[in-house]
Amino acid sequence: MFKYKLGIIGAGNMSAAITKGILNGKVLKPGDVIISDIDTVKLEALKQVGFIVTADNAELAEFSENILFAIKPQSFADAAEYIKSKLKASFVISIMAGINTSKLIEAFGNVKLCRIMPNTPCMIGKGISALTFVNCNAADKAFVFGIFDKLGEVIELSEKKFDAVTAVSGSGPAYVYTFLDAVIRGGMDKGLSLDEAKLLAVSVFKGAAELAAVSDKPLKDLIKNVTSKGGTTEAALKVFADGNLSKTLYDGVVAAADRSAELGK
Repeated sequence: MFKYKLGIIGAGNMSAAITKGILNGKVLKPGDVIISDIDTVKLEALKQVGFIVTADNAELAEFSENILFAIKPQSFADAAEYIKSKLKASFVISIMAGINTSKLIEAFGNVKLCRIMPNTPCMIGKGISALTFVNCNAADKAFVFGIFDKLGEVIELSEKKFDAVTAVSGSGPAYVYTFLDAVIRGGMDKGLSLDEAKLLAVSVFKGAAELAAVSDKPLKDLIKNVTSKGGTTEAALKVFADGNLSKTLYDGVVAAADRSAELGK
């Protein structure tokens, strides 16, 4: 008999985002969720808000109706082997990068599966998660969507697109932070304080992204709208073009997708 509706293996940053979504969205009661980790400090914090905690993955596997893996992919093989004999769940959910559904089926047999690629802005409810399902019915999908749509946007895609998803949205926040860091440092070198430069740069990124989301104009037209002949924007864009910034960014996304494919083999 199941004691818990959901068992989450791992209590890292993305797991924290998921538990926050469960609490905020009232998807499940905290007492319906058990979470395992070796970090006793994290477990104690989760316990304080009502979640059931354990340091034993096998205990979690034995009494959970659904299991979500939120651990590093390199830890998966050992964790799967350890819980295999105790696993009672018929639905396995994974947010592990590089662990495809074929590897999950190899580990657990022909169970119901959901593979998810979230990103770190899920921690503040502003993320996006790509989902793919195997052997799942409408109720299974509704269960997962009910959790992850509290963390931001959700899109269901074929698993063959997940390497590209990983490169664009999974790794994408790091690209934004890299660009932001350069813009902020440039502003500081020209007289702004750190707080001033960060406020201006972050606001620009947020506003520009929201405008791009709602505009029906191509991005090239949005760039033209900011660029005056002989003006400041043109001066910056010329430096970007001379440094082949666009190709560098493109090549980085392709490299991330290629690496994702390698990890999935």
